[in-house]
Amino acid sequence: MKLTVLGGGGVRAPYLAKTLALQSKDVSISEICLMDINEEKLNIYGRLAIAIAKMINPDLNIYTTSDAKLALQDANYVITTLRVGGDSSRVFDEKLAQHYKILGQETTGIGGFAMALRSIPVLKEYLDLARKVSAKDVLFFNFTNPSGLVTQALINAGYDNVYGICDGPASFMREVAHMLDVDIMRFSATCYGLNHLSFYRDFSVDGHDVSDTVRAHKNLFTDTEMKLFEHNTLPLLNKELPNEYLYFFFNNKKIIQSIETNGCARGETIENINKRMLEDLTTHQQATVEQQFDIFAKYLLERENSYFAIESEGKRDNHYQALKLSEFISAPDTGGYSGIALNIIRGLQGKTAYPMTILVKNNQSIRELQPNDVIEITCDLIDKKIIPRCVDNIPPYQLHIIKTIKTFENLTINAIEKHCKTSAIQALMIHPLINDYCIAEEILQTLLTEYKTYTGEWH
Repeated sequence: MKLTVLGGGGVRAPYLAKTLALQSKDVSISEICLMDINEEKLNIYGRLAIAIAKMINPDLNIYTTSDAKLALQDANYVITTLRVGGDSSRVFDEKLAQHYKILGQETTGIGGFAMALRSIPVLKEYLDLARKVSAKDVLFFNFTNPSGLVTQALINAGYDNVYGICDGPASFMREVAHMLDVDIMRFSATCYGLNHLSFYRDFSVDGHDVSDTVRAHKNLFTDTEMKLFEHNTLPLLNKELPNEYLYFFFNNKKIIQSIETNGCARGETIENINKRMLEDLTTHQQATVEQQFDIFAKYLLERENSYFAIESEGKRDNHYQALKLSEFISAPDTGGYSGIALNIIRGLQGKTAYPMTILVKNNQSIRELQPNDVIEITCDLIDKKIIPRCVDNIPPYQLHIIKTIKTFENLTINAIEKHCKTSAIQALMIHPLINDYCIAEEILQTLLTEYKTYTGEWH
């Protein structure tokens, strides 16, 4: 079977390739295509990814292309990880937000809104092409941000073969399991809500409830992403734990001040790192794979350690370490977003798969939302089926913020589908990180002018 990665020339392609090479045989994948419209990046990161994959699995047929039709031809599985507009668009969005003294993070607020404007039309084109050339039962795993909003838009448009994925919840689950010193296969928790707006409850080991142990653990606020939050967050949330992106809602003003003090948001930092990395790797194209990976690892370390650094004033405190190529290959595979897609595939094939947080239709999981609302929910993979868990007794704050942001998402999608300014302004006014008519109107007009190539004419 064939798996295609749209956006396969991204910076994280070498990490993605490791996971795919290690797990491809288990899910009967023999062909992997890394597709990207940026041939320069595809040539650098794609080639490095192929070299790493071949070291792990010499028999794997893995290749790159900038031809979307070739990439999607006969594909059984497709992972979408696009950054439409590139780093420069992310910086534009953040600068626009800074001008109005609001948050412009790329997956929520004005940043997420702007990214959706660019991403949804492009993804629909790929899905339309897939209907013509891919395998009849092709499945898409959407990692393109804002993943929840984008996945909702695609499902609304009739693409029922799309699942949204995000590596955030899986990463937090691994952190908590490690904190408890138990294997991830023995550990479980229920995540519910929306993408980058979810909450965790019902922690268990071997089926026995350990929620009190988790909440009281001395390392919870030091060794997991909960280090972003204050201890007194727990009683406010009825003892549930928040996804780390709730930090943007809990500390809105503080983050804006931190960005002002720093002089820029993370987008500019990433753009600078990515530019230097690409230049350095381009200069050393004739170097050995090991030498190229050393260069890659140096910049990736700088990039990963910048995660949440500005927004949290160093509170996230990542302290990742650079690895040599041999160390990277032999290190335990954490999977990332490709691992999530492969775990879902494994479950759908009837093989052993652990519970996974997926972006799916709500149906009856959260009764306070509509059946067709896309939510982020822990799903059990049993008998070749994805079975979302049901969540009752949702505390007041959680229910309020989930319903508010889902309304924002639905209005945004309606605006993009119908090119409707009124719906867009309503969406921006509802979002708690914007919540202002004049700002909403001005920002919308600026974004429609900047991204006219993607949005077309609105009324």
